[in-house]
Amino acid sequence: MEIERRFFIKNIEKVNELISEYKDSKKVIVQDYIFSDIFTAIRKRKIEKNGEIKFIYTVKTGKRNLSVNEYEIEITKEQYDKLEKDENRITIEKDRYFIPYEDELTIELDVFHGAYEGIVFAEIEFETESQAINKKVPDWFDVEIGEKVSNDMMSKELIDFNKIL
Repeated sequence: MEIERRFFIKNIEKVNELISEYKDSKKVIVQDYIFSDIFTAIRKRKIEKNGEIKFIYTVKTGKRNLSVNEYEIEITKEQYDKLEKDENRITIEKDRYFIPYEDELTIELDVFHGAYEGIVFAEIEFETESQAINKKVPDWFDVEIGEKVSNDMMSKELIDFNKIL
């Protein structure tokens, strides 16, 4: 079960400060969707950190409120290459930085590239929905977008964030 809140970040000065401070935590993520409908999203990810590459297959299903069932498994490069992406979808490219937060929580700062160059999100995964609802988030977080935008949605069509925000 994944329980998270996602926010749009406008404060580029703060983003640059965090990137500099947490540069050693950086992961480069290339994400393609294989299938999705209103119930399920299936994706594959190529994740690079410090020259090491991992391939991940993920199924997300049963979204309710802030929670979604998430199943992830590491796969081989050969398996990854055989999984055909939906060619009608935009590849999601981003750098992810891991920033320690209160109560042993971690902020995942996503700096997008490619089709979404310059867009920045911050996510926090929580232990419970109650914690997610009641936990104060940093004041440099801007608009909460978890119910409005997902990577799955971003892959389906180019989103104009000026219209959403």
